Amino acid sequence: MNSSPCRSIEEMSEKIAAGLSPVEIVEDCLERIQELNEHIKSMIFVDEAGALDAALQATREIRSGQRRGPLHGVPIAVKDVIDVKDWPTTAGSRLFRDHVATETAPCIANLQAAGAIIIGKTNLHELCVGGHDNTWFGKVANPLDPDRGTGGTSSGSAAAVAAGFCLAAVGTDSGGSNRSPAAATGLFGYKPTNDLIAVQGVMSIAPSLDCVGVLARSVRDVRLMTEALAGKRLASSASGGSRTTTGITVGICPELVGAHVDTSVDIAMAAMLDRPEVRTVEISFDDREAFVAAGLTILQFEFARIHRNAIDRKPDMVGDAVRSFLQDGIRVHADAYDSAIAIRNDVRGRFLEKIAGLDALAIPTAPGSAPRLSDELTEVNEEMVPWGMAGGRFRRWANMLGMPALAIPLPVPDGLPVSVQLASGPGQDAGLLDLAEMLTSN
Repeated sequence: MNSSPCRSIEEMSEKIAAGLSPVEIVEDCLERIQELNEHIKSMIFVDEAGALDAALQATREIRSGQRRGPLHGVPIAVKDVIDVKDWPTTAGSRLFRDHVATETAPCIANLQAAGAIIIGKTNLHELCVGGHDNTWFGKVANPLDPDRGTGGTSSGSAAAVAAGFCLAAVGTDSGGSNRSPAAATGLFGYKPTNDLIAVQGVMSIAPSLDCVGVLARSVRDVRLMTEALAGKRLASSASGGSRTTTGITVGICPELVGAHVDTSVDIAMAAMLDRPEVRTVEISFDDREAFVAAGLTILQFEFARIHRNAIDRKPDMVGDAVRSFLQDGIRVHADAYDSAIAIRNDVRGRFLEKIAGLDALAIPTAPGSAPRLSDELTEVNEEMVPWGMAGGRFRRWANMLGMPALAIPLPVPDGLPVSVQLASGPGQDAGLLDLAEMLTSN
């Protein structure tokens, strides 16, 4: 199994402008899906005829001088919790196997208005809370290594991009669900500022944590997709940060994670930040364990409040992992949830004030490289540790704090890539992506 020969949206857009037909691009993606999806299991719905029709229409428009922009004619995949009119939205579960969307989610309609071609729906952890072995649609294999998994919950979205089934994908992130699979597949995974991208038409998991985001091959692709999904340009913020033409201040915060990472992650992150213009400062983080526990409490309680009745009516239509997660959520009392919200609000206020003078935070995305497909364990300094459960420490903090966070792939000699997140204050998405582009350029 090999990763995709496809290039970035930006590069492919240049080829389209030079005369390459979107039909050829879509045909190549469909051929790869037919050849590899049986093994990778990243796509659970593909609209071949619709994608080809859209590609033909895009070709006609572009050649008649009606090009809409860099996404025009570009095939994109969508996580199957987001509505596309007349397509099923299953959330990776038999519970919703008969659900067909009557309208397209506004964020996807924005993509289509920019000329993007929605090629199909991607696999995921069931209802975004099940394990990596989806009872109904199977495990998503990593295109970089068939013996590795992708993490989740946007597992199929990451694999689809890495395998060349599309040029970028849309996922959701309620606790790291875009950043985790991006880290496993050598991609950029973005969780924007909460509410930057509309969540109407997106199946909710935990409303106060849910975000729509992007998996792509470059920072510029992330920006193109994010702006298209949001339906607006990202506005630069004049507040926050100490960046000048000669100096950038990046915070590191080991106390935020409070877990070991593999030496390869430390080395790669240090190499990324080893620039004359970058100064690093260590930031403390108080009450981490209470904050981590509060995040899980919020996720479980909000999920149970939304999905309990549907699952109780048809318990056999969901897998064991989902039923177990639901039961944990049912056991969370309202007063415990209120307490968790208070903890989040208190920590958020204090921590955002503490990082107000920084240009960004740099935090490992995951403890090691891609997990094994068999058991979703990853090696951390010769010890095998769980990949998925690390989300509560490595990634959910960004959702809790409302911060934009970008998972960035970092090379490892003779090994699979690892990943580090850059994050900044809420609303500073444009500046964060600017900084990420600078730090990842040669």
